[in-house]
Amino acid sequence: MNDPFHYPRPKDRLPPRDQLIMGLHALNELLRHAPKRVLKVYTSVKNAGTRKTGILSECERLEIPIQFTSEDNLSRMCGSDSHQSFAAHVKGRKFYDVKEFLKEVEEKERVLVLLCDQIFDPQNFGALLRCAECFGVDGVGWSKNRGSDLTPVSAKSSCGASEWLPLIRISNLAESVSQFQEAGFEVIAAALQEGSKNALHFPFKPKTVFVVGSEGEGIQPLILKRADHLVHIPMFGKIESLNVAQAATSLLTCYQKGV
Repeated sequence: MNDPFHYPRPKDRLPPRDQLIMGLHALNELLRHAPKRVLKVYTSVKNAGTRKTGILSECERLEIPIQFTSEDNLSRMCGSDSHQSFAAHVKGRKFYDVKEFLKEVEEKERVLVLLCDQIFDPQNFGALLRCAECFGVDGVGWSKNRGSDLTPVSAKSSCGASEWLPLIRISNLAESVSQFQEAGFEVIAAALQEGSKNALHFPFKPKTVFVVGSEGEGIQPLILKRADHLVHIPMFGKIESLNVAQAATSLLTCYQKGV
């Protein structure tokens, strides 16, 4: 094992944030399913419980470099102190633009896309990625100017899903809506307002784009105007709304059941 007393200095070059994952679960998922994506593991663990030392043993078996560092340095690297003593540098991944993604899926008859508008909380963004992967979404897009980007916090919240999904970084989300429509997609925005239809009974088309927004900011008015339809999830309790990840789960369930 590498020298446990070697700590990276502040001037050491660190991986870009979108090439870092953190947390035990996310790292475990990668070691199990895609260990070749892991370039290096950073940890503050020297003597710990079986689960943490087991991860180090697995890294050694796979010949993945391990660098020991301090808890403070891990927090600085990840922008969060919820790293559970582990971070990993993963291979730089491809981020699609809309044209590239549409080219990738043009031969498919059934394509489901999730667009995230104004999701500023990285934990909510990560939860949406996890939901999307579980429900077989073909791609997730978000505005790189109006919302959270892929960070170690969102990657951890996604429980590894951020590494499996095709991801689409978008400059102008409203323009991307038109691009999807021109390619034959129906764009459905989740919004409870006049003209919104019940998602439980909506006849979704095989090529669908769902747009979801945060509870506070919602979806931009221009995107709502450009959407083909607005849908809502009927509420039967006293609380008026779900959080964005719960709402996305319900919508994706409706789609998978109806198509």
